[in-house]
Amino acid sequence: MKLTTTVPLSNLPVLIDHHSKVVLLGSCFTENIGSKLAYYGFDVTVNPFGIVFNSTSLRILVERAIKNQAFTIVDCTDHFSYLVHSDLNSMDPKKLVFHLNTTLQHLRESLKKASHLFITLGTSWVYRHVEKDMIVANCHKQPQQLFSKELLSIDTIHDDLQRIYELVTNWNTEITITYTLSPVRHIKDGFIKNQRSKARLHEAIQSHVERTFAHYFPAYEIAMDELRDYRFYARDMIHLNELGIDFIWSRFRESAININTLTQQKAVEKYRKLSHHKATDIELHKQQLAKMKKQLTSEYPQIKL
Repeated sequence: MKLTTTVPLSNLPVLIDHHSKVVLLGSCFTENIGSKLAYYGFDVTVNPFGIVFNSTSLRILVERAIKNQAFTIVDCTDHFSYLVHSDLNSMDPKKLVFHLNTTLQHLRESLKKASHLFITLGTSWVYRHVEKDMIVANCHKQPQQLFSKELLSIDTIHDDLQRIYELVTNWNTEITITYTLSPVRHIKDGFIKNQRSKARLHEAIQSHVERTFAHYFPAYEIAMDELRDYRFYARDMIHLNELGIDFIWSRFRESAININTLTQQKAVEKYRKLSHHKATDIELHKQQLAKMKKQLTSEYPQIKL
């Protein structure tokens, strides 16, 4: 007896292997998949500018990177920039600008070399800084009265995705672009507003995919249908727990990763487990780890450890 509904998957036209260079941008779900890829030795760049939930902020950052539009002090407010996540904050304005531009170059170069780009959208709800008249990637815990809350239209989201697609594919003609919709519910917006937000993202993504050579991985559908049980969720009942993430990762591997990498993945996993082992003989553990790493990098030089 079958007790679950299985979401059908289509393989990516170009599967990921250890020669691939993968860039992942967007919501926190992006970081879940990115960390799994990194764990198994794949070459990944994950959210250089931190978590970004909305399409407009992503489009701004990708456009600045590809057009090589450097950040200046004008883009900053005190110790942060409204264009990026708080992960990049610095109390020194010069260091902040330097860090932003170093990260900009990193994203620019990563997109140029990438074989795959994954973009995960989280919400259609955005915050606009009233005085600056700009949609922000992060409010940086500033007073609420500085912002107005808006719901991006389907057309705006579609235009953002189209612009990203055009910029990236012109910059790197060999790249494979895949979109996902984050299964994380933004309950702070309310249940109805969250569904309205997800619906707009879903329609914009599907409309864009139908008109381009981009692809869609159904992470949202897998979470909603195959994981219809709160045992797959964290204590907040909103974010997927480790079991839920592992399940979606297993489905992702089915459709996106070359099965020929299985031997390398198992070898890297063995190394990771040894590295996290709490040894009683620390010196011996270091020697064993160094020996295994040397063997791995010798046999599989393309693996990233």
